[in-house]
Amino acid sequence: MRQSLLERCEAQIRSEEGMRKTSIMEYEQVLKLCAMLHVNAGREVDVEHIKGCRRILKEKAGIFSNFRGTLERIVLVKMALADDPATWIDDVMAVYQQLKTGIRLPGEMLAMAAATIVENCPADQRPGIVSQSLEAYTKLKKKHPFLTDENDMSLIALMIMAGKNPDQAAQEAEELYQEMKSNYKISSDTAQSAAMVLALSDKPAKQKLEAFFDLYEACRAAKHATSRDKSMVVYSAFSDIDYNLAETVEAIGEVDDWLKTQKGYGALSLGASERRLFAAATVLEDMKAGSAVAASGVTGAVTQAIVEELVLILVMIIVTSIIIVNANT
Repeated sequence: MRQSLLERCEAQIRSEEGMRKTSIMEYEQVLKLCAMLHVNAGREVDVEHIKGCRRILKEKAGIFSNFRGTLERIVLVKMALADDPATWIDDVMAVYQQLKTGIRLPGEMLAMAAATIVENCPADQRPGIVSQSLEAYTKLKKKHPFLTDENDMSLIALMIMAGKNPDQAAQEAEELYQEMKSNYKISSDTAQSAAMVLALSDKPAKQKLEAFFDLYEACRAAKHATSRDKSMVVYSAFSDIDYNLAETVEAIGEVDDWLKTQKGYGALSLGASERRLFAAATVLEDMKAGSAVAASGVTGAVTQAIVEELVLILVMIIVTSIIIVNANT
C-alpha cells in the first residue's frame, strides 16, 4: 500500500477511536463517516469541542428536530469543523427552511442537503441554488414520483452548483438513468443516484457509464466490490478522474484487506459490502488529495468544492439507506 494511503487509513482509525469517546451509542456507519470528515479536513477529533457544539445545537433545535435524529452526530461534527459553529448551524437551518417549502414531510436528509449548499455556496447565491434545486427536484419527481425523494436533494444541489440549469440537470440525469436501466440492469434507486453523480461530469455519457461499470466489475473480479445495490454508487464518483484501472482496483483491495483487520470492520460490526464502500471512498479521497483529479466540467472554487464534497455525500446517502433498511427489518 502506498504511504499516503496507509497514513490516511491510520488517521481514519485514530479518528474513529476519538469519535467513540463522544457517544456511548452510535451507528457504526455514522461513526465512520464522522471520522472520515475529520480525516479529510486534516483535523483530530476534539471531544470537548464536539460537546460544546452539542450544547449549541440543543439551544437551537428541539429534540424532535431533523437536526437531532439519526444523523445528529454528523451535524455536530460539521459544526465542530466550521470556523463558527453557531453561525454554521444558523445558516444551515435557514437554508433548510427554504428547501422544506418544496418537500412534503421533510426529514434528516433534507437537513444534510441544506448543509451541502451552505458549505459549497456563497451566502448571496444560496436562494438561487435552493430555487433551482427545487425546480430540478420537481421535474425529476414528475418523471419518477415514487423513486425521487429528499435523499436525492444533495446530489441535485450539486448538479445545480456545477452550473447546470434545472432542465439540464433533470434531462442529463434522466438520460443516464434510462441507459443504465436498459443496458446495465441495476435497481432503479441505484441507477437514479448514480445518474446524478455521473451527470456532474461533462465527459460523454458512454465513456462515463463504461468507466463506472468497468471499475465495479474489476473490483468484483478481484473480490473487493460492494454488493450490486445502492453501495455500488460510490464507484460512479471516479467517473471524472483519470486513473489506472488495475492500480486503482489493487489499491481498493489493499485498503479492504487492511480494514478487515481493524476494530469496527469485522462481520459483527460492519458487513463486507459496507467495508468495501469505505475502502473505495478512502482510495478516492487519497487520489484527490494527491492531485489526481482531472476536472472536466466547469472550473473554479465552486467546482473544486463539489469535487471535495461528493464522496462524503455519497457515503452519507448510502449508509443512511442501509440504516433505514436495517431498522425496518
